[in-house]
Amino acid sequence: MELKWINLDIKFLAMFPFVFIFFILVDQVSKYIFEHFFATSKIHILGDFLVLSFVKNTGIAFSFPIEGIVLKVLTIALIIGIVLYYFRYETYKNLLLTKWAYILILSGAVSNGLERVFVGSVTDFIGVKYFAIFNFADIFISIGAFLLFVIYFKYERANRD
Repeated sequence: MELKWINLDIKFLAMFPFVFIFFILVDQVSKYIFEHFFATSKIHILGDFLVLSFVKNTGIAFSFPIEGIVLKVLTIALIIGIVLYYFRYETYKNLLLTKWAYILILSGAVSNGLERVFVGSVTDFIGVKYFAIFNFADIFISIGAFLLFVIYFKYERANRD
């Protein structure tokens, strides 16, 4: 049986686990350090605009209030959906930038997802005034999503011209 929709890139597959684990470790270690050494502190980086402050987030991204088993199921479904979408539908998956985007998104989703499933909340500590409080996993997901957005519109525009 031939699986035409899976295009394996051996170099990428060899590198993926190491980069994936590295991003998860960056997120988890930063959360651990902040929770265990700075939990009672507020560290002002740019005055009141950028503040490091420990928060346990029981909601979803940016503290949106969905909690409990529904949130755990949504987290697992999202991670599975990202992986399936990439292997089944992603038109630009041969681009190196697309692969990096998916590594960022998946490692961020898995890191926050594991914490949410096993701890029941996610540690956030990077606060931006008038916006939200978040962590490195959220940053990875946001950068990956932005890269996919740019890639999609760049290549869709090129295909229309």
